[in-house]
Amino acid sequence: MDWKHWYMELEQDDESWDVSEEVVLRGVVHLNFCGQPSEVEVEFIVGADSEEQAQAIEEPTDLQKKTWEQYMEYSSAIHLQVLESIHHHYAGIVEKYRNAYITWGEDPDEYAPYVEQPEQLLDRIQLMSILISDSSAKDELYLNFSCSWDREHGLGVHMKQMKMEHIQGVYTLYDLE
Repeated sequence: MDWKHWYMELEQDDESWDVSEEVVLRGVVHLNFCGQPSEVEVEFIVGADSEEQAQAIEEPTDLQKKTWEQYMEYSSAIHLQVLESIHHHYAGIVEKYRNAYITWGEDPDEYAPYVEQPEQLLDRIQLMSILISDSSAKDELYLNFSCSWDREHGLGVHMKQMKMEHIQGVYTLYDLE
């Protein structure tokens, strides 16, 4: 893919900036997550020290580009590692969700079934977005999924140097830093 052209085509938020604001550059890419095709929103968050600097931002930083291109180059291997990590995480939380669905009078097998193999989760998760911040450490990104067991909060995977760092609900994952 012609990344240089794609970076120039990213959409920028049309909000007015404050001195402490960040610019969000968004684009869409079609990815294959472990055989599952996904249309994924990619967000690059670029900090700015002034409104003038914010208005001049047209592309992600060089570090963000490097992180993104490395992710794309090794995405097949990374996705297998992420699926394994999600499966391990899921095994530790499935009982909590099953009990919650029973309490709510719903069938736990519909939303949080027992699974033995990571691949059994593929019809339960969907990669929705990827976030790469410029204030993050080198080679750091977040993969955000919708998931059947937590339809409100989803599932977030924090990666550093293309290795799984932490898994948590999407909305609480970013509060860890």
